[in-house]
Amino acid sequence: MPRRQTSKVPELTEESIRRQLDRILSYKELQASVRRREMLTYVVEESLAGRDDEIKATTIAMAVFGRGSDFDQQADPVVRLEARKLRRDLDNYYAESGRDDPIRISIPKGRYIPRFTAQGVIQPDESPPASEPADAGYRTSRPQTWFNARNGLIAVACTAIVAAILAWNARPDRNSPLPAARDAETVAILIEDFDARTDEEVVSLVAAGLTHEIASALIRFPDLAVHMAPDQVISVSDTSTTPSKSPTTDFMVTGDVWREDSDLFVRAELIRSKDLEILWSERYAGGAEGQGITDILDSISSEIASAIGQQYGYAMRDVRAQRLPRSNDPSLRGFACVASAQIYRRTYHRDEYQAVRECLEATVVENPDYVRAWAMLAYLRNDAARFGHENVLSREDAFELARQAATRAIDLDPLDTDALQAMSHVEQYAGDIERSIEFARRAVEVNPNDPAALANLAIRYGIAGRFSEGVPIMHRAIDRSIAPPPFYFHLLAADHLMKKEWPAMLSAAERASRDGWSFGQAMLAIAYTKLSNGQAALEAFERMAELDPPLAEDPRAWLEGHNMPQVLVDAVLAGLSEARAAFPE
Repeated sequence: MPRRQTSKVPELTEESIRRQLDRILSYKELQASVRRREMLTYVVEESLAGRDDEIKATTIAMAVFGRGSDFDQQADPVVRLEARKLRRDLDNYYAESGRDDPIRISIPKGRYIPRFTAQGVIQPDESPPASEPADAGYRTSRPQTWFNARNGLIAVACTAIVAAILAWNARPDRNSPLPAARDAETVAILIEDFDARTDEEVVSLVAAGLTHEIASALIRFPDLAVHMAPDQVISVSDTSTTPSKSPTTDFMVTGDVWREDSDLFVRAELIRSKDLEILWSERYAGGAEGQGITDILDSISSEIASAIGQQYGYAMRDVRAQRLPRSNDPSLRGFACVASAQIYRRTYHRDEYQAVRECLEATVVENPDYVRAWAMLAYLRNDAARFGHENVLSREDAFELARQAATRAIDLDPLDTDALQAMSHVEQYAGDIERSIEFARRAVEVNPNDPAALANLAIRYGIAGRFSEGVPIMHRAIDRSIAPPPFYFHLLAADHLMKKEWPAMLSAAERASRDGWSFGQAMLAIAYTKLSNGQAALEAFERMAELDPPLAEDPRAWLEGHNMPQVLVDAVLAGLSEARAAFPE
């Protein structure tokens, strides 16, 4: 029987490594930009020159990216971000054209010094010999214990990661993380690997877990299309699959994990993909004592997802600013209408209503399967009845139109949080407060990290007169919000009114009165009256009457028309009556 031979392993000489570098750079389909090609050349040449110790973020920034000697890698992550992309460029190259190349050039995570590995090519009739692990020859530190060396910690951490991975793989097809064409109706976000700054196993596990937990939390926001890097997708599914190319996205979420003494630190950033501008950065610290890894993963991923994914958060605010000026672009028209509706719903300005309503009506005709447009249209149609914008249809017919839009949205996607919240509004004004609360609860169950869903449920509890249940939830919504809308504070002002907490009521009423709805001004007029500021009370009352004459003329009918609880109706009527009596002549 003939002896099987393996191909000769090439020598790692300067000449052979430079030939391999030229082979990579000459590959026509290499995705790397000019700067990343320059970065690869720089680190390879510096390493071959024996200057590994000089290959750092600062030297790369100065030599390749034109930064000065005052370069701050914490404030300017260009090297770290481009290194991540370069690693992916190289992975894609070696998965395709370079799979049989004699030498593999890579840049290990957490460092910029290149690694050169000889690749022996095995002929078809050969059996692969036993080989050393991929990292043979590189020293790794011994895993250190954490949380006072409690037994079973790593097992718990592994369980958390596996659970996150299983949850990710079990998602519906509509949330697939595989690269896809970007949809103009959604905002595309790529979740990068979180870097583990140290070799401690627990830090690595938390970094890996955060990547998946943040992605799992963000996919619950209906405005977002969440992607993971191809190597991450493969790592949790089929390792034999050839890596796909990275998807085109609007933003990237990146970060680091490290440990100092007994504390675990996480830094997360939201970066605009087209120009690498950092839109948001936050550092989180978790005390090691008495806190499990699953709790840390859940807490931090929820905070990050809330900051990024909410309607008034950093991603959506930036996208609206970028896309709304191009609202005449047919591909963006539907998104622009939905975005305008979200802006309107922040303040309920009457002068914005009609244009937004007409835009949404046209959008659902052009795209009858656009869930977000139907959900927003349900809100707008509901507002037509409750604010008196509708002059042709009866109040009942106007509410029925709102119900039709909400029903259509839920039929298209029973888990869309705005569709559920819109139906919650409709049921409230139909007089079925328990069904209203049930839809609101469902929205929170779908996405407990969404401040809008929390606030909607809190308000529904308030309408039912269950302030002790609604107020704590509203505080959670406000705490989770980047910029809480004024109407979030209506419930708090009403609660303080019934508790006769006048300074606290004034504080909440001042926040509540910043929208275009008259109820906030009513709260402000009552609070000023109770605090003996008659002139300010008069100004608030006059502003209320200007915004909403029916509330000034017949407050009882107005309050009952919004299905407010009797206890609140009585308190507001008494407060407004006292304010009228105290007005200066």
